[in-house]
Amino acid sequence: MGLPIQKAPKFKCELSGGKVVEYRPFLVKEQKYLLIAKESEDNLEILEAIKQLVTAVTDGKVNSDELPIFDLEYLFLQIRAKSVGESVTISLYCRETDCNGSGSTSVDLSTVEVAEAVVVDNRFELNETLGVTLRFPTTRQLAMVDQKKDDGDKIIELLKFGIESIYDEESVYEANDISDTEIVEFIENLTLDQLELLSGYFESIPTIQKEVEFKCDSCGQQQSSILKGLASFF
Repeated sequence: MGLPIQKAPKFKCELSGGKVVEYRPFLVKEQKYLLIAKESEDNLEILEAIKQLVTAVTDGKVNSDELPIFDLEYLFLQIRAKSVGESVTISLYCRETDCNGSGSTSVDLSTVEVAEAVVVDNRFELNETLGVTLRFPTTRQLAMVDQKKDDGDKIIELLKFGIESIYDEESVYEANDISDTEIVEFIENLTLDQLELLSGYFESIPTIQKEVEFKCDSCGQQQSSILKGLASFF
């Protein structure tokens, strides 16, 4: 007779747009994914570890590649909180001038939320007859952007994934119906001012964040700081 294997409890997490996903805590055999995410300095390696963990604890029902990055970050934090505890100690550098000290604070991961997106119109007029609509890239697409080493190439790649449609006085051209080559050619023929205008849209991508307070161990000053993005909560 084989040994009894316990069943892990199930939890639910609501993502953007009201989508609800079910997950379980990660197990001992899956803890390696968390360790990779904590120790690696390679963003792509961290992302891949998080994606594998999410796939495992949702029984493969969540496609991490298709989630917006802020949904993936939020879901991962909830999984971590239910797996290894909701409280985590964060170290922070002192922000006082001429002080190189630091302090720490305890953060309840269950209280971390996705910051509301800055309300930005996704429709941009490039000239009197031409315009584009933009969208937030998926996690997989942002990972592909991150692979580009040149900043100029990163911007082009980001816009390639971020353009939802292009329109003029006569027609609307959906990006899903346009080849990558054509979209890149369109982007490369933008003026620098137009490129800067469109690039600014992606600064409004929501992110997980939490305002915290801590005391510097060196100068004793009480301070506040806003933690943003998944890397801030390790």
